[in-house]
Amino acid sequence: MKSVFLVYIALALLSTGLFAQKDKAPPTEVSIYAFERNKQHQTIFLESPKNEPYEITLSKANILGPFKTVKDENGKVTIRKKAKDAEGAIIYPQLSKVTIPTHVKEPLLILIPISGNRAYKTYVIDRSLSSFPKASYKIFNLSPSLIRGIVGKTRVTVAPRKLFAFNPSSNVEDIMDVHFQYKNAEKWKTFGRTRWVKMQEKRTLLCVYLDSKTKRMRIRGVNMESIQPLRDRKKTTETPEQAIAQPVENQ
Repeated sequence: MKSVFLVYIALALLSTGLFAQKDKAPPTEVSIYAFERNKQHQTIFLESPKNEPYEITLSKANILGPFKTVKDENGKVTIRKKAKDAEGAIIYPQLSKVTIPTHVKEPLLILIPISGNRAYKTYVIDRSLSSFPKASYKIFNLSPSLIRGIVGKTRVTVAPRKLFAFNPSSNVEDIMDVHFQYKNAEKWKTFGRTRWVKMQEKRTLLCVYLDSKTKRMRIRGVNMESIQPLRDRKKTTETPEQAIAQPVENQ
């Protein structure tokens, strides 16, 4: 009888330790940018370090955050939705799960709508100053085509679904000529041509994509410095890169 009692105590202590370990899961912070919003999931829920998941209204105009959440034992962050089970109880099923690499200091989650139950494909980039310094750019090619471009004297080439970082600060001129092309079969076609003002205090994420409605290539500039919690978000001014959001005629 005594041995059974000791086994019971050991199991109780083990169970308590496991729950305590879960409760003490180290919190992490993430920022979120919705490239586009899934019409059925324009809000998402992040797991809270202390309470039940909380709601975030997505924006494709602003980068939101940072938000506190938790990673599981595999270093993954889960994005959820709110629903009810058969008994009417509130549950939070998974929409997307993404691994945060250990070397990423300040993760930015980029949400891309997809069909099916997952709703979003999630990508991670590091928005820390060490990875994304001032006056620099990161181009995320979300299109199915190879792209290339010239920003001042800096040449860039980016494969589909790849990220390319560059810093044109070596350009002496304050005004930089900008020219972007995409490869269509064996031909290169222009989809953006303009001039940018070189800004030493700014960081910009450039998203290149194929417009599903017009079937034309476009580019969208997102100011990395506009990261704010949703409750504090204000209308942001247009970035210089947004001047080429409207494509020129294919050449």
